[in-house]
Amino acid sequence: MNLVTALLTNGAYGYPKGAARRRKATILACLHQTANTATAMAERNYANRAHSTGPSATAYIDRDGSIVRAILPGKHAAWSQGDVDHPDLTIPTVKAAVASGVNMNEWVYESLEVCGRGAEPFSSQQFEAVAQLVAAASKATGIKVNRSTVIVHRDVNTVNRPSDPWPAATREARLKRVIDRANAILEPPPAIVNHVVVRGDTLGEIATAHGLTLPKLLAYPENATYRKNPALIHVGDVVRAR
Repeated sequence: MNLVTALLTNGAYGYPKGAARRRKATILACLHQTANTATAMAERNYANRAHSTGPSATAYIDRDGSIVRAILPGKHAAWSQGDVDHPDLTIPTVKAAVASGVNMNEWVYESLEVCGRGAEPFSSQQFEAVAQLVAAASKATGIKVNRSTVIVHRDVNTVNRPSDPWPAATREARLKRVIDRANAILEPPPAIVNHVVVRGDTLGEIATAHGLTLPKLLAYPENATYRKNPALIHVGDVVRAR
């Protein structure tokens, strides 16, 4: 990730105030769009103007996926969510946060402002940057990535634009893209294991040695050449075994 750290120096960092400790978050991230064409640094600078107490985000993300870190989420919460207005109480974490009587912003670890506007505000690079930040938040907090822990501003408040960050018709699919990618980052596919054939080897024996059946071994794309005749292997061949 291309990340620049430019922490806020005013009071717009949100919670906690004074010497209070940061509340343990239950929501990994709330996603927003800025609904304008300003850069991430310009958005950060606006939040950092003198005497401002909000709004703010923990990070701002440019169209090319570059990130400006404005608040350290392990230390402070941002004020992006504002005061709760028409929350979606079907989301367990939102319901619990509202019931707690503690401001919603304190329960959110990352408040991510993505620079963009319109019905499809996230570029491919921004999708990737958001997923990387969500995955990092999961590692830092131990919270799993799912629809209850990755929310959008619209789940908390009514906003004066048709989408935040996507229209209702596409919102869940776009949010699923973020969640699925973050989980893929957290759980990458297992490393491929290869077997170099020596004299006397058979594909059946190779499969058994690696806890597979022969059909499963042959199902790997790398082993396609053996499917018509599994007996046609040669010393020095590289067979995928996992």
